[in-house]
Amino acid sequence: MRKILILLLTVPFFAFAQSDRKAKLYFNEAVAAYNAKEMDNAILYYSQAIKENPEYIKAYYNRANIYLNQKELATAFKDFDKITELDGSHSKAHMYKGYIHLRQKNYSDAITLLSDAIKLDPSLEKAYLNRASAYMKTKEHKKAISDYTETLSLNPKSYSAYFNRGYCNMKLKDYNDAASDYTECLNLNPRKLKPYLYRGKAQLKAKKYEEAISDFSKILTKDKSNTEAYYYRAYAKNATEDIAGANEDYEKVLELDPSHKAALSNKPICSFALGKYAEAVQDYDRLIATKKSDPALYVNRGIAKLKTEDVDGAHKDFNKAIKLDSKYAEAYFNRANTHLKLEKQENACEDIRKAGKLGLEKAFKHIRSICG
Repeated sequence: MRKILILLLTVPFFAFAQSDRKAKLYFNEAVAAYNAKEMDNAILYYSQAIKENPEYIKAYYNRANIYLNQKELATAFKDFDKITELDGSHSKAHMYKGYIHLRQKNYSDAITLLSDAIKLDPSLEKAYLNRASAYMKTKEHKKAISDYTETLSLNPKSYSAYFNRGYCNMKLKDYNDAASDYTECLNLNPRKLKPYLYRGKAQLKAKKYEEAISDFSKILTKDKSNTEAYYYRAYAKNATEDIAGANEDYEKVLELDPSHKAALSNKPICSFALGKYAEAVQDYDRLIATKKSDPALYVNRGIAKLKTEDVDGAHKDFNKAIKLDSKYAEAYFNRANTHLKLEKQENACEDIRKAGKLGLEKAFKHIRSICG
């Protein structure tokens, strides 16, 4: 009886050994298929290996990574989840589960899982990097900066860590630190243009206008169609009182993007300041085409028209402004000027008084000289 019992005990062990051997053979076939870039076949072989050995962690892990690369996130998550079920200390499986939650915008779950991965293996660079991204999405910028800094201690050449830390520093208004981060990005990859753009924005915020202009100009030597670079350079030039340069850049923005709201608004102000009144009228024409119900724009265009001696055109613009807003004091005040030029003293006096009643203090200074 003892011999029979021993024989019976060896049968399942032998069957298990056979199954394990088959699993390894399928695994090797899967690796070969993967190396040949036959991903569907690789998945089939890994699946067969798992069928032979349901606890084959490497097979789950490799299959999960293929699913991940194919953007089959839910399927990949199931495999990584199985791994953590089989081995709770598998740090990379926790990390990738967290990454999938990050991709699916489940930021709280992502942070929890990535934190688990970091506890299991504090040297996981990607876990810090991804948790930082999750913190960014939840607007916890200080925590994100801490994780990006930890990433950089593990990998000093992480371009994305520097770039995103720069973004977080911008959000926290640490503009000098942000500029330093974007400088590191450029040290790592001088061909990239985005760090120049964002460093330029940081310099703008820090009121270092000349440095900002230099960064935006560097972009434009390589990319003459970069609307943002022209726009922000115009802003910086305006701040340094280079109104002519700003005016040219705003015009370039509008050539590239005729609907650019900020450029449409700023361009006529520059033209007017330069004494280019006819150009200012044209600028206001473009702006009014996008904001037909804004009475202030008609007043501004009317003033520019007055400067070009287009009294009738100015009068019509002031009338339009009053039609849109019957309590617009500036419109009455400026229409009074057109009445004077048209030698309509009584009408001018009426408009000046109306402007004064509506609270425009400077109108009272003119009432005596116009109305007597």
